[in-house]
Amino acid sequence: MPPPVPSSKPSKKGRSTKAHRTPDSPDSSFEDAPPPPVRGSGANAVKQMSSPGFDDDEDFSARRPSPAYSDVGDDPQHEPKNILEDVPETTIGENVKVTGNLAFEKLLRIDGSFEGQLESEGDLIIGRSGTLIGDVAGMGELIIDGKVQGNLSAAKIELRAKASVFGNIICRSLTMDPTCVVVGQMNINPFAPGEIGTDLKEVKPPEPEKPAEEKTEEAPKADEAPAEEKKEEAPPADPPAE
Repeated sequence: MPPPVPSSKPSKKGRSTKAHRTPDSPDSSFEDAPPPPVRGSGANAVKQMSSPGFDDDEDFSARRPSPAYSDVGDDPQHEPKNILEDVPETTIGENVKVTGNLAFEKLLRIDGSFEGQLESEGDLIIGRSGTLIGDVAGMGELIIDGKVQGNLSAAKIELRAKASVFGNIICRSLTMDPTCVVVGQMNINPFAPGEIGTDLKEVKPPEPEKPAEEKTEEAPKADEAPAEEKKEEAPPADPPAE
């Protein structure tokens, strides 16, 4: 008697074969198809373990705060300095125009116009309506929203919004919005106002050459009398004849 023909197709490669049946089995099928995988609380639990508190990894990475804007801590020593929160000791108002030399100690804010020389090692804020015509050298931090015509040299410079600088910039740290305008050369490195080499080390300026010493004849000292010239003694004259 020929063996019974199976009523279902054999299982595909890789599928589970938990329930095998022999030809002598009362059921005509050799193998029962495994049940479909359960997609329920187990899959959700795996997602929750991979990114707790979010639906998926993309959502978690998108909501994760950037280190640049995260809180450093409650220690005031590690909080970044914000000169915009300080009260400036000197302010040039929006409708004020000043020309000349101006010296200040800590913080100056320009919302009007200033043309001249600034003498300080403090900080400077130039508002959106502010204009500075002159050079800045040796200051700490500059925040510029307005317009500058001159060279800038400071430890830290921040250009905001539609700020414009027509001059050279030398600083150790520069932050600039993409809408700013800078026309000039830049030297930005940790050793500014010094220069840095391709090996990221400070380039020390060459020492100035000493002028060549000119050899001059020494004049005789005043104490020393000039050497007496030896005079040839003339022979004695013959006595007159009597």
